Amino acid sequence: MSPRDSAPAVEDRGARSEAGAGDRLNSTVADPPDAGEHSGSTAISSASPTKRPRRNKVKMEAFRSALYRIVHENKPCSVRQVYYVGIGSLWQKDTGKDRTSYNDVVRNLGLMRERGELPWGWLVDSGRYVRLDTMYDSLTDALDRTHEQYRRNLWGTQPRRVEVWAESDSTSMLIEHVTRELGVGLFSCKGQAGKEFAHESAMTYLAIGKPVTILYVGDWDPSGLAIPRSLEERLNRYSDGQVEITFTRLAVTPQQILDHDLQTHAVNAKDSSYKRFADTCRHVGLAEQAVELEAFRPSVLRQIMHDAIMGQIADPVAWNSTIDAEDSDRAMLADMAARGWSV
Repeated sequence: MSPRDSAPAVEDRGARSEAGAGDRLNSTVADPPDAGEHSGSTAISSASPTKRPRRNKVKMEAFRSALYRIVHENKPCSVRQVYYVGIGSLWQKDTGKDRTSYNDVVRNLGLMRERGELPWGWLVDSGRYVRLDTMYDSLTDALDRTHEQYRRNLWGTQPRRVEVWAESDSTSMLIEHVTRELGVGLFSCKGQAGKEFAHESAMTYLAIGKPVTILYVGDWDPSGLAIPRSLEERLNRYSDGQVEITFTRLAVTPQQILDHDLQTHAVNAKDSSYKRFADTCRHVGLAEQAVELEAFRPSVLRQIMHDAIMGQIADPVAWNSTIDAEDSDRAMLADMAARGWSV
């Protein structure tokens, strides 16, 4: 019998609402849609791109209404994920070097935001951010914001350290809400994880002295398989084998490609990692086709991440006690903020 079979139910910290940090709900992560909601086929069309006829006013309004619904149902999401969701129902998948459908989505989503037809913030842009220290208007302002942002280390009382590593910044932005709420570190490889980055992580593992579980998410393509292999090897080598590191590929996996009917595309056979990728595809019974992580509906990807992290909680009693202590601490800080610094 597992600890979760005999212990009280784990409180889902990911269920905290945005309106109140201490609110306790069942879940803020949407249930995954049925596989039937995913449009498109894994087959790649060999037909040459055709010129799309211009939409009249009525068709354009309908098209943008459909775009609005997709973004609303999947926010926050990337433009590329919007493109994937609409394949088969709103546009055909681009093939070869053709980007007609994708560029059409990019153009219309841009116009909709500029015209106030689509709220800013629903689409994520991971490639641009501001580097600036956190600053306050006063000590009172600092205390106000501290009680709002205060967190206990939920994993401090658990036997393992849990981390999430993502292949790219764009992926990280899509799952960040889940990892933040559940108190898990989110690391972006930005392609191959640098040696310095991997070494710093290994030194952290040694200092903490706990076994580590890494949940990895990335594309199913030559690079998407090579990056985690390299990362796992470096972390083990830099920690000199003194830390137990469990490395799990959470997405994209061969089974997910089949279960969710994820869209595929051609692979660059000149990629230095292509041969190994092709061998892996044949070994698991898949065609030598690539699948981007963005092919998932955002809600499905978040649910996969949420369930995987919650599944790592080995001591539910300690987890729930830490949540209770966090709520108590936050209430005390809020009281101090309300009464001022005379306390």
